[in-house]
Amino acid sequence: MSSKSNHLPCPSSISTLHLELVAITPESLSSEQAADGRLGEIIHCRVTSEWPHADWEPHVLHLLRQRFAEDSTEIGWHRYILLRSTTNGAPTLIGSVGGLRWPEDPEAAEIGYAILPEFRLRGYGLEATRAMITWIEATGSAKRIFAHTFPHLLGSIRILERCGFTLEGPGKEEQTVLYRRDSKPIFNVS
Repeated sequence: MSSKSNHLPCPSSISTLHLELVAITPESLSSEQAADGRLGEIIHCRVTSEWPHADWEPHVLHLLRQRFAEDSTEIGWHRYILLRSTTNGAPTLIGSVGGLRWPEDPEAAEIGYAILPEFRLRGYGLEATRAMITWIEATGSAKRIFAHTFPHLLGSIRILERCGFTLEGPGKEEQTVLYRRDSKPIFNVS
């Protein structure tokens, strides 16, 4: 990737009560792939030994790098989840959340999320997912939002249901299920 891509404008953080959703960038992906120990410095946080989460497989990093190279507006659709410190220290990287726009269905977006085990069952996944949905709807670029999960991941299903998703049917990958939410565009987001 050219050095020019490291100087793309970075979308602002999305702030919630407990979290900051920071854009994943080509620079942060390069740091992760190189395992150079600079990720915390790049996104201004503490990175625990649990990072990366189980769903953050090498093919995901490759896919994101490819998407960013093809279309720089993809930056902002993929976010690190940082938990704000309650002691004025550095925030902690606790997961990721993001949306994908698929070329074959330009009016749809797919959302995904993952929280490190240490930080689960505290509402952070729901908080981050709601914030990302609000951001996606504010872009006005998706009429439908989808999510895939496994039927045995009851926590994931609860998050989707609390965010207004309903079961659509079988998912694209074997043994997955597909959930859908019709987007409610927001035109005045501050």
